[in-house]
Amino acid sequence: MLTKIKIIFTLTFLALTGQVFAQSAPSAVTGLDAQVFQGEIVVQWDAITSDPIDYYRVYYSGESILDNEGLYDDFEVTDGDKTTLNFLPPMGADELYIAVIAVSINGMESEFFTEEARVVIDEEPLPPTGVFKDYDENKSPEEQKPVDIPSVQTGGATARLLKGTVINPEKIVIEFSASMTVDSDRAPEGLKIDGPGGTSLQIKNITLEAKSIAITTETQERGTVYNVKFSEPFEGRSGQPLDLEDRSVLVTGHADGKDPAPPEPPAPPARVSDPMAPPDLQNVTIVPELQANGAYSVTLQWTIDNTPGDLYGIVAYQTRDGQTFGPPSLLPIDIGGVQLADVTPGFFGIYLQTINIYGYVSPGIFQYVNLPQYIPGYGFYGDLTFGSMNADGEVLFDEVEEVEEVPENIATLDAITDETPTETLEGVDHSAAFDEAALQLNWKLVTLIASAVAVLIILIMGYIALTSKKNGSAEV
Repeated sequence: MLTKIKIIFTLTFLALTGQVFAQSAPSAVTGLDAQVFQGEIVVQWDAITSDPIDYYRVYYSGESILDNEGLYDDFEVTDGDKTTLNFLPPMGADELYIAVIAVSINGMESEFFTEEARVVIDEEPLPPTGVFKDYDENKSPEEQKPVDIPSVQTGGATARLLKGTVINPEKIVIEFSASMTVDSDRAPEGLKIDGPGGTSLQIKNITLEAKSIAITTETQERGTVYNVKFSEPFEGRSGQPLDLEDRSVLVTGHADGKDPAPPEPPAPPARVSDPMAPPDLQNVTIVPELQANGAYSVTLQWTIDNTPGDLYGIVAYQTRDGQTFGPPSLLPIDIGGVQLADVTPGFFGIYLQTINIYGYVSPGIFQYVNLPQYIPGYGFYGDLTFGSMNADGEVLFDEVEEVEEVPENIATLDAITDETPTETLEGVDHSAAFDEAALQLNWKLVTLIASAVAVLIILIMGYIALTSKKNGSAEV
């Protein structure tokens, strides 16, 4: 819709210490020139020097503005008192008439249009000014390199990043104050999208269209804040350098994006070496597996922090009664577990300590398992129970976990037998674990005996009742 410009001559009077000063409108704009360059309208005019100018308004219309009493379609505003402006013509326009007025710093406008320029718009629009792809290059750099445009603007104007908009989970649109261009060969070094924690959002391609830059990315994380940052070689198409401050913008990942990656757990604090108190093994687990010969293969796994490099090895003691232990076995410190084969059914425990390069040992971890006997054709006699005990003598039962694959850094150890000499360890008493397992077996044995006695009593009572009945029938 056409809008008629109001040509108003305004007089504003300011009373200052009894004197009145009249303010006049800026002079009319002359020296107007307009051209079409790479699909944009480039307008220039002579600067007005008689008045301090705040900015200029560039009006355009599909019909002559001067011949239609100042009627126009729309207008653009310059950035300050610059005397050149680039803008995109309206869609479908074949030609445009352009006129300019000046606005002074006190808000007064030029009284009337004195000149207008006419431009004919090409029917075939030129391609976008810059496209690059950093992941699937099917075109040569020469085919993707934007066309250089001669500078029509001088002075200190900069290309400012105005805003960023997330269109969908894979697209971000950035708007600048000037039409942008970039050398496609160097474009990837001038655009980065940083995420939290030092991460980055991969850029698949960008398309420059005048003052807008469309960025296609990998799928964004929903709700994640990204920092879109531009740097040289991006610049305004008319030679404007990037603004020193307005060249980055924060955007939030689209609501339909992928779930944010879970935060990485904080790194555990570095262990401080204590020569007299080496640390125990951590996360110790024990898993038995029945062998074909009726014995068991027992696997233990653990973790250990040897970051300071002060640990020398692992000392292992085996026991079959929880009270006396076989001779110690020294294992390398850099293994993650140990495996024992042909462990016979019954109680089996292993006591593990670390030893450091100074000769001191840790308090120790005791891990044990009660292995039921397997009788072919009948199944297991007894239940599988297992657990662990710390240096304070507290017994903790665990759940059985299957080990699908034994790690490569598992060492092998020969299991002690009934013929292996054993002895008590000074200051170490794990009889509570043995008593706990034995107590479970005793209660189950009592239950079994009680059940057998009950069945026997029922059979005896039935026999007595049946004999009495037969005797009574004989007397009749």
